[in-house]
Amino acid sequence: MTRHARIVDELGRLIVAGVFGAGQPIVPEDLGRRFSASRTMVREALRVLESKGLVAARPRVGTWTRPPEHWNAIDPDVIAWRAAGPERSRQLAELFELRLAIEPQAARMAAWHRRPDELAVLVATYGLMADAVGLPAFQEADRAFHAALLRASGNALIAQLRGPAVAALEEVPGDGVLAAHARVVAMVLEKNADGAESATRHLLETVAPPIPRV
Repeated sequence: MTRHARIVDELGRLIVAGVFGAGQPIVPEDLGRRFSASRTMVREALRVLESKGLVAARPRVGTWTRPPEHWNAIDPDVIAWRAAGPERSRQLAELFELRLAIEPQAARMAAWHRRPDELAVLVATYGLMADAVGLPAFQEADRAFHAALLRASGNALIAQLRGPAVAALEEVPGDGVLAAHARVVAMVLEKNADGAESATRHLLETVAPPIPRV
């Protein structure tokens, strides 16, 4: 991670964690001392955070933090910061709700459209998962599988949601987990739209049961 990226990451985490509360002025000089960074580097970091909705800046007024409702909730960094902060349970619950809303329908559409190139990727990512059971690479392969499933829907808008949908995915291989993934692939390949939707819903309930909001 570059120094610039580290400043963005650390400052983003502080804002999401509430260390810098909503509406609090951000003084670049103070941040420069805090992070031992130049004014230019701090301002570049603030511009990145502004693009994510965490801060706002106005000429001759300054920069200040924005409340959560203005954050870009589907930005992968914002998701990661929330998942690592005091709102972890709420963030994971929201991510599960998002996945439950879109992945079963994506599987149904994948069974309808059956685009050969995208189905080949789906099958390949399942193979990577099977080869990586018990290894650190399993998580990466699992994320690739679910991203491939959303792309296979043939809907560009659904495919665009693959980033937030898999951003904090932490499935752990266990009894029935790999078989549940295999069932999704089989139903899609068999053009069984109802079966693909049902299998995906079962998969989600198997690996990511609903997390109570707090």
